Amino acid sequence: MKKLLLALVMGLMCAVVYAHHEPPEGIKSVDALRIKSKIQLDGVLNEAEWATAPLANEFVQAEPVPGATPSHETEVRILYDDNGIYFGARLYDTRPDSILRELSQRDRIANTDWFAVFIDAYRDGNNGLMFLITPGGVQMDAKITPLQNSDGGWNIVRGEDANWDAVWESHTSIVEDGWIVEMRIPYAALRFPKASEQEWRINFGRLIQRYQQRSYWSNVNPQQAGFLNQGGMLTGIRDIRSPLRLQATPFVAVYGQHFRDKNASPQNSTSRSINGGMDIKYGINDAFTLDMTLIPDFGEAQSDNQVLNLSPFEVRFDENRQFFTEGTELFNKGGLFYSRRVGGTPLHYWDVYDQLQDGEEVIENPQQAQLYNATKISGRTKSGLGVGFFNATSGRSHARIRNAEGDVREVETNPLTNFNVLVLDQNLPHNSYASLINTTVIRNGSDYDANVTGTVFNLRNKSNTYALEGRGILSQLYSPGETDLGHSAGLGLRKTSGNLFFGIHYTEESDTYNPNDLGFLYNNNERAAEGWVEYNQFKPFWKFNSAGIGFWNMYSRLYAPNVFTLYGANAWGWVQTKNFWNFNFFTYHEPFNGYDYFEPRTEGRYFRTPANNNYGFNINTDSRKKIQLSVNTNYRTWSGFGRHRWNWTVSPRYRVNDKLNFRLSVGAYNFVNDLGFADKQTVDILNPETGELTPTEQVIFGRRDNITVENILNASYTFSKNIALTFRMRHYWSKVEYNKYYLLLDDGGLGDTNYAGNRNGNYNAFNIDMIFRWRFAPGSDIFLIWKNNITDFNEAVVEDYFRNLDGLAGLPQRNSLSLKVIYFLDYASLVKQ
Repeated sequence: MKKLLLALVMGLMCAVVYAHHEPPEGIKSVDALRIKSKIQLDGVLNEAEWATAPLANEFVQAEPVPGATPSHETEVRILYDDNGIYFGARLYDTRPDSILRELSQRDRIANTDWFAVFIDAYRDGNNGLMFLITPGGVQMDAKITPLQNSDGGWNIVRGEDANWDAVWESHTSIVEDGWIVEMRIPYAALRFPKASEQEWRINFGRLIQRYQQRSYWSNVNPQQAGFLNQGGMLTGIRDIRSPLRLQATPFVAVYGQHFRDKNASPQNSTSRSINGGMDIKYGINDAFTLDMTLIPDFGEAQSDNQVLNLSPFEVRFDENRQFFTEGTELFNKGGLFYSRRVGGTPLHYWDVYDQLQDGEEVIENPQQAQLYNATKISGRTKSGLGVGFFNATSGRSHARIRNAEGDVREVETNPLTNFNVLVLDQNLPHNSYASLINTTVIRNGSDYDANVTGTVFNLRNKSNTYALEGRGILSQLYSPGETDLGHSAGLGLRKTSGNLFFGIHYTEESDTYNPNDLGFLYNNNERAAEGWVEYNQFKPFWKFNSAGIGFWNMYSRLYAPNVFTLYGANAWGWVQTKNFWNFNFFTYHEPFNGYDYFEPRTEGRYFRTPANNNYGFNINTDSRKKIQLSVNTNYRTWSGFGRHRWNWTVSPRYRVNDKLNFRLSVGAYNFVNDLGFADKQTVDILNPETGELTPTEQVIFGRRDNITVENILNASYTFSKNIALTFRMRHYWSKVEYNKYYLLLDDGGLGDTNYAGNRNGNYNAFNIDMIFRWRFAPGSDIFLIWKNNITDFNEAVVEDYFRNLDGLAGLPQRNSLSLKVIYFLDYASLVKQ
């Protein structure tokens, strides 16, 4: 294994030799025209300069008929001056009254047409920016990378990071022959090399939503790997320079909170607070930017989707804090940075409950460590070397414990902690890359420190049809006088272009590998080999626009001891009909017994899992219609005990008009006769050799019914492109009821036990997030936020959902009302004024 790690590191070092990325022959190109007069952004294009600028036209369809001529023409012209670049687009349409233009929040594109500009200023084919505008004037901007995917169903291109925000100007208008776009992107929003003449890779995209027709100026072939690498060239930009990029967004937030618990004294309590801080963005040079947040506040972030976790693994929550989602594409290389660790759950949060003495109770235990500050430095040199540095500090936290006499003591749950991430990411020819990542966590006092160092690479051939990918990672935990080492490594080969895709991959994680102080890993101690093949038809045929089928299988073992754990096989297929309904189906099979070494929660013990089969499908109706329906379901069954699971989710969406829409998601997850860990108990067992009773730990499993219901209601009303009201309500109810308890035997089977404990549970999580947002000036917002939270676990199981719902209002709940004002200050604009 040491030789494999060494080979991966040497491969990275050899790969960083940079080669200039010459565009392929026959690539489209367009010149930009320098101007001296002022352009008024009014969506009219009546300045004389627009008529004389070179024309970019002859778009090509990417969907639904790749390579075909679009139904309507699009023309784009480009101007520039010393401060920014202008794009004017005329999007022809013979039925302008039919142009779809639903309003939405910024960065969330709804049922609407759009026009987008894609810029790859360094021409590496891997990293770029997108600026998108809809006929209703809604803006969206994003970073585009080869690895990262945004959530949501409105992705424009694979690999977009819509959390990145820039300040730019745009205006649109509907005219008799279509619609018009005028946009200005200041150089402060871009990063480009220092050169007398700029040559950028560029592309323009258009969606005609009523036809679901997506087209690009430079053809984007779905059979070819990559997106930015298929763009054209922008030339003619001379003698521009990046301005001083110094921006600040000070904020102030005022909170009022009310907590009610009918079993507490007093039953009602209130509190209020005021917070202030600032985010700073500074352009160190043409390529690198410093981002800093001081005394941050994330009150507008969406509440977590809390769940009842019966598994042996940690629950992974999404990152909703803007500073940690914006511009983090470099730090996500290798998957070693899980930003929820920063300012997250204190290190010894759960230890407090294990250390309670008789008569003591926890009266206060903060669930999050106080984040003092966080800083990011990131950028990419002209030679294609990306550099990212992240640093953050969280403060000490304490739990307060009260004894029967009323005395209160404090216990430290989190020391002063510093987090660091360093990333070096080298772009290579043919959209390849190689990266080196290091993460470090340093804690004050006697608690352990952690370090993880890894390298990942993706090397593609000249035709971009095959990719060799690999990774090698070393984790280290430092305690006084002791160092724990672990490793992870992987190597794979895959075909990346054409209709037929296939690949093989091997990965292993040692039993001591642990990146979780700043990363996230469900479990270590694994070796796995997998292979897959899939065939996709992108061009329409018969009654379908596109379709695909695939097959995947995996064989896994423990790393130590080296024993078999699982074999699984999966087959899937998907089709899109010509009326834009989408159908997906899958099957998954484990044809013989597996061995689960994690469910028993005891080293060396395992549970013998029986053969099982899983079947599922998904249907999504036409998203252009006022009413859209999404249905998901799957059924899984195991051999023995009558064990089975049936999950289903129905999600209707109703669009009242271009401003108001509702989406309801109703889901049920029924796990009947499930088998899993319940508890541990220590019993005295007679030792036949000594005749003495020996305390022995036993692992208790249970046969249980776990019924879960989750309902989510989303509603939004968009007053204008800058003012929106959103409402999200989620109720999650899960009950677990044990029918019988078993002793886990040494051979992984189950035997009888006299265990008399009660592990039943009834869990409720209810949240409301209601947010009014007004972007009253570029980059400046006012948020008015109401949040309601109910979280409760009780051993008394409620039999059905509606009886449980009746008692929800009587549970302890917290309400929060806050007002937050953010104001954007730009040094260049202030000096100009």
